[in-house]
Amino acid sequence: MSIHEQTFELTWPEEPTRVVRGRALRPGGPQKRPLPAVLVLHGFKGFMDWGFFPLFARGLAETGLLAVVFNTAGSGVGEDLVDFSDLASFERDTFSRQLEEVERVRQFVLEGRLGPVQEDAVGMVGHSRGGGVALLHAAAHPLQALVTWAAIDTVERFGDDAVERWRREGHLDIPNLRTGQIMRMGRAMLEDVEANREALDIVAAARRVTAPTLLIHGTHDEAVTPSSLERLGEALPNASTLLLEGAGHTFGAAHPLVEVGPDLERVLAATVGHLLEHLG
Repeated sequence: MSIHEQTFELTWPEEPTRVVRGRALRPGGPQKRPLPAVLVLHGFKGFMDWGFFPLFARGLAETGLLAVVFNTAGSGVGEDLVDFSDLASFERDTFSRQLEEVERVRQFVLEGRLGPVQEDAVGMVGHSRGGGVALLHAAAHPLQALVTWAAIDTVERFGDDAVERWRREGHLDIPNLRTGQIMRMGRAMLEDVEANREALDIVAAARRVTAPTLLIHGTHDEAVTPSSLERLGEALPNASTLLLEGAGHTFGAAHPLVEVGPDLERVLAATVGHLLEHLG
């Protein structure tokens, strides 16, 4: 099947350096019938072309869905969509800004700017921090299907010593083991988390999510403890879970993706199945 790709950029006139860059994939050829849409959210130090995301997005389009992938403005990835060349934007990032950007993309999709879409058939998939953001978004906005991969269950991810150093120095430096870069989180992220604990409470938000939700996690996740799956599963009123024995945080995938192992195969199959069941 041929796939049509359309790139897009969303900007903020009052903040010229804030740019969300994305791509929509849909079945090729004349497209008059509105399609169900799926927004895909990357995680911390992730981006829309990392590892499994291009394969996943193409698979969604091949099943007849509109797949929308994008880099949040604070992802750190620049115009080339490959390198972490915009670390200043990464430093300015906050959870509240991410939520604003997700909603901006959703509205862009619903306006038909990426092709005709079924307004009552919109889903979301988020990995790691993107899974937590997806749950926060779904608590406040209507979705018809939601899938999280290794989702965080709290935005407070750092210990007391790190937070104290963050507050004292005004930033927290995080190494990117893949690229060798030091990626700096600014004071704005810490202040956002501390000032908006109630609004950013992922478990509390999960209790308000009405969309049928599939939670997927690995028992050997080295970045987000599998107990996150249990807490989110207990909170969500309409959830099913898939716990993969021995799977890690990225289900065996690396960047660039050179092989699709059995864990990733199960994740992709279960995710597409859930989306097709509820978005049809």
